[in-house]
Amino acid sequence: MNLIGQRLGQYEILAHLGRGGMATVYRARQASVEREVAIKVIAPALGRRDVFVQRFEREAQLIAKLSHPHIVKLFDYGVLRGFHLRLIDPSFDPRSDLYYFVMELMLGGSLAEQLQQARLKLEAISAILHQIAPALDYAHQQGIIHRDLKPANVLFDAHHNAFLTDFGIAKLLDAGDPQNILTEEGSTLGTPCYMAPELWQGENVGAWTDLYALGVMLFEMLCGRAPFMAGTPFRLMHMHLFEPPPALQKYDPSLSKALNAVVQRALAKSPADRFPSALALLEAYDQALREAPVPLSPSSVQPPTEVDAPPAASDHRLNARYRWLLIGLALLLALGLIGALTALLSRP
Repeated sequence: MNLIGQRLGQYEILAHLGRGGMATVYRARQASVEREVAIKVIAPALGRRDVFVQRFEREAQLIAKLSHPHIVKLFDYGVLRGFHLRLIDPSFDPRSDLYYFVMELMLGGSLAEQLQQARLKLEAISAILHQIAPALDYAHQQGIIHRDLKPANVLFDAHHNAFLTDFGIAKLLDAGDPQNILTEEGSTLGTPCYMAPELWQGENVGAWTDLYALGVMLFEMLCGRAPFMAGTPFRLMHMHLFEPPPALQKYDPSLSKALNAVVQRALAKSPADRFPSALALLEAYDQALREAPVPLSPSSVQPPTEVDAPPAASDHRLNARYRWLLIGLALLLALGLIGALTALLSRP
């Protein structure tokens, strides 16, 4: 169904922003307060599942309580009944309802988009971590686990500040059906590249699960690729469960051993071996940066001294004149000497 130009309650749909495995995001205008928002519309197929319907409002209320400077705000949520949607599109199944979330609109793109364009500098990585790590710990303190932390769920505003989004939605979309874990990337329990071992096993999920995903993101920001990549989800599952993560130096020899130690701990197979919090990971990252040699910036390179400085163009021209003058004098002196010798030799 094309919702552009339609209304969901007091929200007028303006444009399509993106689509995931189980949701579509639109840009919309809220008429009552004259502001633009983002609306995440859940796939109609989920609206027909009783477990999802029972959990939707409860989970939405929990997410709406999150109030942190670097978590995307959830303003509203609602449902549009199938019989109403049928008036918009006669082919729509009236038994399906559309559930949606109304969220703060972010216009700076996502971390996933940035990683596709170029590698991030250490300073940029540090700035992102300093904003999203406290936000992640705050959510955990409220008893909310993200379960689908990944670069696509880190958004930026127009001033390039980082925000976490989609808290708890992965749990809601799962709706108690563990068989959906490998159906579509990002649609249920998580996105395979960022899923902790316990998430693959479907047990012992907690704050430590998000910290593992944060470690995968840190590896990707440092190296430009995820630590584990495979052609099938089952091969990827085996790598997360049993294979040690590669060293950072495999992809960038300039990265320090201290940074590698931080990432290796974040990606530990056992939750007990990981960092106890996102802030602890952040502190270890900052400490590793302080221990690593800092490359010279252009401003720290000393200008050449007068002895080493190359001559200016005017100096070159002046030197050329002196050379020709000396050559001329030498020629005159030589001619004079030749003339004198000739005169001497011509005498009896």
